[in-house]
Amino acid sequence: MMKCTVQNYKRSINESSFSTEQISMIWDFYVTKSVASTASQKRTASDYDLKQFPFKKMLEAAAISDDNYHILMADRIPKTLEITGLRISGDKGVPIPIEIETPRFALIMGYSISDNDEPKPRDNCSKPECLLTHIRNALAYGNTYFFENGNLLLEDKNKSNTTAMILIRQKTLLDWIKLIDHKEKFYRIINTAMESEE
Repeated sequence: MMKCTVQNYKRSINESSFSTEQISMIWDFYVTKSVASTASQKRTASDYDLKQFPFKKMLEAAAISDDNYHILMADRIPKTLEITGLRISGDKGVPIPIEIETPRFALIMGYSISDNDEPKPRDNCSKPECLLTHIRNALAYGNTYFFENGNLLLEDKNKSNTTAMILIRQKTLLDWIKLIDHKEKFYRIINTAMESEE
């Protein structure tokens, strides 16, 4: 099982092994035309001729099992990050090595709560929209860690509070575009194999 201190692998997407064309596509899909409610050029499931984003298929494509993801309506998730092995720094910012082979994620879903009611997801935010929004934020703020084994860690934060840690294969970013834009209305992914431009 490969463990490492992830801080040594913090890189922008432009420093990754994605080709220039792949970077452009990833940035357009996840950031510029993101499903996030904050994106001014936001796309919805219907733009891709979908009734809803295919969450189960996304998990399958990423090889993430049901016990390897946590989506919580919470303000903070330190214990969840600890349990999932996604806590990357301890007290006073001391780096904690994590296992970087198993795809998994833990993230916060926005919610609203009133009186004695149960919390409800905010803005009808679905699980896949929540996941894609955290990916958008991680990419936009450069909180990305690219590993030599072909995996990628995306970290979303609200000030010092970690709101998401997503460990996936780098090619999963392309696989999800292909899965969601299944009719190739906006993107054409010929091959999701990772190759660097030499």
